[in-house]
Amino acid sequence: MDVCIVNFNTPELVRAAIISLWRHTPGCNVTVFDNSDSMPPFSMEGVHTIDNTKGQIIDFDEFLSRYPNKVSTFNNWGSAKHCYTIQKLWDYFPDGFVLMDSDVLVKRDISEFFDNNVAWVGTVYSNPESAGTRTPRLLPFLCWINVPMCRKYDINYFDGTRNWKLYKYGNRWYDTGASFYEDCQKAGLPTKPLDIDNYIIHFGNAHKRGKNAWMNWLEEHKELYTMEKKIEKKTEKKTKSVQNLKDKYLVVIPFFAGGAQGREIEYAVAGWRRHFKEPYQIVLVGDYHPVVDAGDDITFIECERVPEQPEYNYRPHIDFVKKFKAVRKAFPNSKGFIFVADDCYAVNDFDIYDVMLLKQNGDYIKVNGESQIPWEKEKYKTVCLLKKEGYPYRNFTTHIPQWIEWDKLEALWEKYDMEHNSYIFEDLYFNIYYPNRVPLQLNIDFDNFKCGVYRPNPRIPYIERAFRHKIWIQNSVEGWIPILDQMLAEYYGL
Repeated sequence: MDVCIVNFNTPELVRAAIISLWRHTPGCNVTVFDNSDSMPPFSMEGVHTIDNTKGQIIDFDEFLSRYPNKVSTFNNWGSAKHCYTIQKLWDYFPDGFVLMDSDVLVKRDISEFFDNNVAWVGTVYSNPESAGTRTPRLLPFLCWINVPMCRKYDINYFDGTRNWKLYKYGNRWYDTGASFYEDCQKAGLPTKPLDIDNYIIHFGNAHKRGKNAWMNWLEEHKELYTMEKKIEKKTEKKTKSVQNLKDKYLVVIPFFAGGAQGREIEYAVAGWRRHFKEPYQIVLVGDYHPVVDAGDDITFIECERVPEQPEYNYRPHIDFVKKFKAVRKAFPNSKGFIFVADDCYAVNDFDIYDVMLLKQNGDYIKVNGESQIPWEKEKYKTVCLLKKEGYPYRNFTTHIPQWIEWDKLEALWEKYDMEHNSYIFEDLYFNIYYPNRVPLQLNIDFDNFKCGVYRPNPRIPYIERAFRHKIWIQNSVEGWIPILDQMLAEYYGL
């Protein structure tokens, strides 16, 4: 789910907008097209920035020179620049995207805006007569744009002959989103009107009203994009209950809100609650998600992500070490923990012995020493270490729950300085400590453990069968598809 924001010198607003989006709709991929002229390129963990701060992509001076009869505006033709930028985004997101203004805060899930069956989703607004002869428009504050459908009917977002203050079309002015709405209507394309006031609050005219005004507005509405007080309160409550967790298994789920997809963390938690037949405590470590407030069986530990690392240090695995150490500090008396990702869903009953059983993917880790992909480099680096020290290099990256003992893991941390030097910790752990074991080899056709969904066109009968014959369903980014989301939502009743 791609969300695009156009930024012009308002990084504080953009950052708050993104946090509010991720809080209410986890899993969205966010791109900021940065047209700022007095700020460095926007930077935020988990956000892709298209840097146009020096006109590298769009030269607005050259663009405006094409319209010698333009009428001056207070914001230097901001609407025209905005429309032209949105048109440019079509090249980056040919499958469509949700457009979101930089000065909005999301207050509920916006998933229903992503709809490939319609040309647009959003709110149409007609200015009152007192505002002049402006045409109705699709408000750009929050809307879905179906790029493939629009291109099929030769519809664009930007039209220089119908754009605010660039060109007056008869007696009518076209504000942002007006020509696009008009052309979709003329073509008779299907649309989906939604009242965006139910989903966002909008500041409006940020550059005209000034930074002090928008900072005051952010402070007034900070409950939409921060959870500091709630997090502190929840963490304090959970810390007090640590003494009662002696006989419970810790289920540790590292969580990064910017990388989550849909409601996968909610499905993951629901699976543990329904099917794990042991006393447990779920530990969500990393970013906050409202699911941590769903019951006393979840502990939340806030832990910032490790920043980007130099080459050959794959950040996710160094990040795992940091998060695991935070869990160890919070639960010093625990013997070990169950490690599991946030995209693994239990659909049948299981106990600790199903988790502890050694399981592997394939016979050995397949590596490509020439690959420049960070994950491939990490595999190669891990295999080289195992070979050098005389251990097997079987593939234990199963993406389903694994039992890890603290003393063994901490010994690896110290020996290989894994806080600063990354390796695939599962592959080191199980190959080093269990070199002579014969693990169960996972096979979707024969085992009762796992159904992996790793592509956008999976075999649906295999997924349907998994709900009857497998313990876990697990997906990759590519495998997170609407039909899987729908199946899980129906199964868990969410």
